[in-house]
Amino acid sequence: MPNLLNELLVEQYRRDLGELDNVVAIDYSGLDSEKMAEFRTELRKADLTMEVVKNRIAVHALKDGALKPLLESEEGKTVFSGQTAFLFGGEGAIDAAKFATKWLRANDKTIELKGGLMGKDVLDPDGVKQISTLPGKKELQAQLAAGFLAVPQKLAATMQTGYAQVLYAFNALAEKLENQGA
Repeated sequence: MPNLLNELLVEQYRRDLGELDNVVAIDYSGLDSEKMAEFRTELRKADLTMEVVKNRIAVHALKDGALKPLLESEEGKTVFSGQTAFLFGGEGAIDAAKFATKWLRANDKTIELKGGLMGKDVLDPDGVKQISTLPGKKELQAQLAAGFLAVPQKLAATMQTGYAQVLYAFNALAEKLENQGA
């Protein structure tokens, strides 16, 4: 019979991680206590959360949740071995991947990318690096807004050019008539 602590962990994982479908998994074994404190501070600034998990309990607790594709994949064997923590929050897996890769560039060999999940897509460490180069939700919204604003601006510029050409034609006609009448 499982002990009470394990039962409580299973319930906590189901509650906290059961609905997550955008996570990045890392191995945090290279973080000493000072770097771990710095890492968590930077996570909070980025509006992300880190949940350290016990692998066997997490696999049992999350087998019917949104992380099921990760658990059932070949990548899941790598993710759920050794020291594992999930990064999540912000705008999704892209933000977590951007944070993790940025941290790795500045703090080499402190964490290791293990993989992740973005919706139904299982990511290996290279996949996590690739999605870190994608624009985030805010960048996409800004691009979309710029695209919407460009259409009326182009229309106004085209209309202004058309009016200017008509005005030049009338001015030329007026000059021609004045020259003929003079």
